[in-house]
Amino acid sequence: MKREHIVSVNTSLCIGCELCVKDCPTATMQMEGGKAVVTTQDCIKCGHCQAICPEGAVSLSGFDEAPERITPEMRVSAAALLGQLKSRRSVRRFTECEIEPELIAQIIEAGRYTPTGTNKQGVSYTVLQKNIAAYEAPSIRLFRRLKRVIDVFYSGFRAIEIDEHFLFKNASAVIVIKGADEVDAALAASSMELMAQSLGLGVFYSGFFTMITRISGKLRNKLGIRRGEKAVTTLVLGYPAVRYQRTAQRETAEILFD
Repeated sequence: MKREHIVSVNTSLCIGCELCVKDCPTATMQMEGGKAVVTTQDCIKCGHCQAICPEGAVSLSGFDEAPERITPEMRVSAAALLGQLKSRRSVRRFTECEIEPELIAQIIEAGRYTPTGTNKQGVSYTVLQKNIAAYEAPSIRLFRRLKRVIDVFYSGFRAIEIDEHFLFKNASAVIVIKGADEVDAALAASSMELMAQSLGLGVFYSGFFTMITRISGKLRNKLGIRRGEKAVTTLVLGYPAVRYQRTAQRETAEILFD
């Protein structure tokens, strides 16, 4: 986490229910004199203590917004969630419609609220919209050279034509998800894809562009990738110019019950 956050307890509000103490994953919260107290600030600032307190006695400083009360409307039905997962497709054909800024903001929010290991919150984002061509054109030139090598080992790629929009497919926006922890960034990308789909947008992962960032220091600098970080995945977004009529089949899950 980049900022300092202080956990505190308003003892005048604390009713001594011990819920925060029992739910704290780092044993930071303890009971003293029938009230919850913070024993150290050296915790992961996960916010469980604040989230579970029925009286709002626990607070964390240093955030730009207050916590929201969880309501039944925030829950998504299991059927709706599974349906969305089944119906999603990698979209590579887009209309010319621009994506509204508020939709991009909602997609980023989905990534921001995705859990990270030990609450590091070390995922960041580069959004390309107005200057997409400035990133795609040099990447295409580099990728064409790489394709000669790829074709030697992967015959299924030889027939694909690498045109000027091969990486981003004339999409309206591109979001590069960056971080030091690949799992954290990949989980954020998955949440962001689901949000984009719920907003009526099409998405695909440009793995080739992500690969190019690994070999081009100039591109990494332009994307704001810091030392120790990498571009973990790239989401290409736009309003779909195609409509899929049915789900795609999947093989049966391989499961081991022990």
